[in-house]
Amino acid sequence: MIDFHSHVLPKLDDGAKDVETSLKMLEASKQQGVTTLLCTPHYYGKKRSPERFLEKRQASYALIEGKIPEGLTLRFGAEVYFTQDNVTAYEDLALLCIEGTRYIMMEFPFTSHWQTRLFEKLEAFIYETGCTPIVAHIERYPAVLKKPSLAKKLMDMGCLLQVNAEAFENKKTKSFAYALLKKGMVHAVGTDTHNLEDRAPNLQILSKVLSTLRHFGQLTD
Repeated sequence: MIDFHSHVLPKLDDGAKDVETSLKMLEASKQQGVTTLLCTPHYYGKKRSPERFLEKRQASYALIEGKIPEGLTLRFGAEVYFTQDNVTAYEDLALLCIEGTRYIMMEFPFTSHWQTRLFEKLEAFIYETGCTPIVAHIERYPAVLKKPSLAKKLMDMGCLLQVNAEAFENKKTKSFAYALLKKGMVHAVGTDTHNLEDRAPNLQILSKVLSTLRHFGQLTD
């Protein structure tokens, strides 16, 4: 399995606080059947440029390089905070795509309403860079839960949607997450793991979800 969203790199953002925690998170992921894990540390663009961020990401990875559990492959990207007020040049943001691709994970504002300007800037970003945004944890945004049609709007613009595994068990998001899955609107699933406590690796939930759908004939191999 592939975990498309994680914060396992040590001492980089609000994820793994140290090397020991990072390695334990990686081991837990492997034990749950994860074979490839996408490292997506937060990028807010306030304190450092994309180039500086990439230097910091590499330095963080160097702390665990050579200690990664056998059979687990790490890939690198970022969780880019994107708003109508972004000032970083679009081509610079494109440096934060998932390595070797033109896919970029984006996090949007946690507000109850998204302004038209946000969509205009997103459309401009896609047009000017040729990148495909992967919308991080689509189920967590109040604006989307209030107006589910926004998920379809993002897809129509060319975005892909990522759902967190826990969304399928959370009472607030469960119905929405299953509805997206049944409509073929879930393009990636991640753990969004940050630690070993309240946001621990939990991709095993996905296996339960798929088994449930197969049992009721709502999913075929």
